[in-house]
Amino acid sequence: MLVHIALFKWKESASKVEIDEALSEIRQLRKKVPGLIDIRCGLNSHAESKGFTHAVLVLAENQQALNAYRTHPDHDAAAKILLASEEDGIGCDFQDFEL
Repeated sequence: MLVHIALFKWKESASKVEIDEALSEIRQLRKKVPGLIDIRCGLNSHAESKGFTHAVLVLAENQQALNAYRTHPDHDAAAKILLASEEDGIGCDFQDFEL
């Protein structure tokens, strides 16, 4: 299983409505992209968040499913909003070898 994590820190001018709508669109991709196991989005409540207020977690069966998620038109539309609104972001991809 592949795991993708994205953390977001927003510009002061970022609209809560736009961010919430974009994350909702990302969340809906779990029903649209074959091979995705789950997508979760939410507020970061960790005490050491360093200003990263939202996270996206994507679980994919394989690299092809993760690539399909990244290139899906709905992901592109949501990503444009998120990229325009973010001050900073970080991503992490790793393979979880289940025992």
